[in-house]
Amino acid sequence: MPTQEPAEAEVRAALDAFFRAGSGPGAEAVRASLEYVTDDFTGFGTGPGDHYPDSEAFAAIVLREKELMPTTGSHRMQWMNVRELRPGLALAEGQVRFEIAVAGETHVIEPRCTVVLERRDGRWLIAHFHFSLANAAQGAEDTLLDSLVDRNRELEREVARRTAELERALEELHAAQARLIQQEKLAGLGRLTSGIAHEIKNPLNFVNNFAALAVELAEEAGAALAAPAPDVADARVLLGDLRVNAGKVVEHGRRADAIVRAMMQHARGGTEPVRRVDVNALVEEHVQLALDGRRDDGPAVEVVREYDPDAGEVEAAPQDLGRVVVKLIANALDAVAARAEAAAEESYLPSIVVRTERRDGNVRIVVEDNGVGLPAASEGRLFEPFYTTKPAGQGNVGLGLSLSRDVVVAHGGEIVAAPAERRGAIFTVTLARVA
Repeated sequence: MPTQEPAEAEVRAALDAFFRAGSGPGAEAVRASLEYVTDDFTGFGTGPGDHYPDSEAFAAIVLREKELMPTTGSHRMQWMNVRELRPGLALAEGQVRFEIAVAGETHVIEPRCTVVLERRDGRWLIAHFHFSLANAAQGAEDTLLDSLVDRNRELEREVARRTAELERALEELHAAQARLIQQEKLAGLGRLTSGIAHEIKNPLNFVNNFAALAVELAEEAGAALAAPAPDVADARVLLGDLRVNAGKVVEHGRRADAIVRAMMQHARGGTEPVRRVDVNALVEEHVQLALDGRRDDGPAVEVVREYDPDAGEVEAAPQDLGRVVVKLIANALDAVAARAEAAAEESYLPSIVVRTERRDGNVRIVVEDNGVGLPAASEGRLFEPFYTTKPAGQGNVGLGLSLSRDVVVAHGGEIVAAPAERRGAIFTVTLARVA
């Protein structure tokens, strides 16, 4: 690094000493700073009233400021260029950073300055300076503190204005969010109400129609028996038809009751206590329950069990989670039965694969079938309440997968559906494994 010229180094040292001496409090600081100023000094400060025709005027104005503005502070020359105009006369141009502590708050000002220094009696003294402070201009009768306070007030007003704008924007955002939530709730309620109305209307129509027909059959049977020559055979036929109709009324009444009970279960959620359960044991128990309850007239189905011996345990409400397994197996049985009935495929062998898999910190329960598969229209809707891919009149309510999803989510897990490679569907339940 090149060595500074002697004159430049001495000028910088004189300016640094001047700023350091003037940063102290009271009259002592003023007297100390005058040690670095010529008697015929002139200067301009940062405000229009800061004109110093001589060193006494400079001392008077600075002393007034220190009396009105008791401060402490520090300085640092951010940059300074020094030129020696001729031997014994130098010009310094630069910017100084002052940190001024006023009433417990620190203010930063960074004025530009131009300083003329003369070498007298072996010392560099300030003969003239001119400071400028564009971002805190002073009034004619203001002190530097006044300008700083005014600037802070202006900043506070700007901050308050911006804060008010942000608060208004935040209120509008919250209001918009509330409207969206309410609209979504209403939309969800509308979909739910529409589904309820549709699902209950079907069995109710059957009940009404068969009940009305039962009344007609009963009247006809009564008339046949009340005739002068009772037609017992005809009455027996009518009573048989009446018995069938009454059975239909009971069947569809039970369907309506099942819909209501499923809706109540959907709304109420499970209350069974949670405990550690062995995944493989739980799955096997409920797979067997589902197989025991399958249709007697269904096709023969190959059920393959592939249980991971390291599947381990999960924290679960066993009956709730077991119902999910039963539902997935029942759906798979219906899917393979529908495929077997839909087409005479001699080579088709209905099969269901039930797997458990340990994956990192999770365990998966997978039910895969080679049945009719998932319709394209069902994508994203399988777990909606009242949505079903099964034909009407098969006792299906359309809440089974929705309930299953709610149970799995309540366990902190996830359930997804995907098409199988060999035609069919794969349902995967993922749960956190207990270490």
